[in-house]
Amino acid sequence: MPGCPRDTVLSVPTFSLKVREPDPAERDRLHRQLRAELLALDVTAADFASATEPPPGAKGDASAITAIVVSLAGSPVLIQLVGLLRDWVRRGTDRTIRIVDGDRALEITSATARDNREAIEGFFALDEGKPAKDE
Repeated sequence: MPGCPRDTVLSVPTFSLKVREPDPAERDRLHRQLRAELLALDVTAADFASATEPPPGAKGDASAITAIVVSLAGSPVLIQLVGLLRDWVRRGTDRTIRIVDGDRALEITSATARDNREAIEGFFALDEGKPAKDE
């Protein structure tokens, strides 16, 4: 990267977002909808994660998508992500997202999204001060 010393390790915050929904087809639809909105932000990546690898040549298995792994480009995107997640959860009556970062997790529901603004922002604010991880 321009302006960075060659031995600098840049940490890219990465979060796992899990939509809680018992119906596999609806969970798949919600994951895809959320991913499309995430890609509209300047995220580094927003990839589907699954519990198992689909068979070769498969076009997808609704039950296989278990999460979206999001990598962020920087703090401005983090602020946008917080707003997007809060708004996305509020748009549905029973929407729930579980945000996982290592050992930490935060669950946002449509009922608590407005009430938990500080908790959501606090969860993400901890990551802005993390030192870069050695690879």
